[in-house]
Amino acid sequence: MEFRHIKKIQVRFGDIDLMGHANNGVQLSYLDLARMDYFQQVYGQVIDWNDSALIVAHLEIDYLSSITLQDKIEVHTRIHKLGNKSVGLYQNIVDSVTGEIKTKTSQVMVGYSQKLGESIPVPETLKIRIREFEKEVVG
Repeated sequence: MEFRHIKKIQVRFGDIDLMGHANNGVQLSYLDLARMDYFQQVYGQVIDWNDSALIVAHLEIDYLSSITLQDKIEVHTRIHKLGNKSVGLYQNIVDSVTGEIKTKTSQVMVGYSQKLGESIPVPETLKIRIREFEKEVVG
C-alpha cells in the first residue's frame, strides 16, 4: 500500500513523558497535524471547518514501538475508502531513517455540520480531489 502524503513531525522536548517517550495523547496530535496538512494539500485551499467538517468517528490504534526525543518521524496518511457521509483512512507514524512503523492507525471520519449539529455528506469537490490525489480509492 502506497502512502502519497507524508508529513514530517519534529519531536519536541515537551512531547516526552517520564518514561522517555512520546505518550499516546501526543501521538494523537501528530496524527491531527498530518490530517489537516493532508486535507489542505489535497483540497488546494484552506477548508472552512465551521461550515462543513470531517470529524473522527472511529479510531483504531496500535502502538508498535516507542517514539523518543532523538527519533526522526513522519506521518504517512492515505484515504482508502470514500462513502456518502464517511471517509476511511490509514495513518502510520514512521521512523523516517529506518522506515519502522512506530504507530499504526485505521480511522473513519464523517461529514459533520456544526451549524446543523448533524452528519452531512462529504462534499463532492473534496471527494473528487481525493480520488485524483490517491488514484486508488474505493467508493
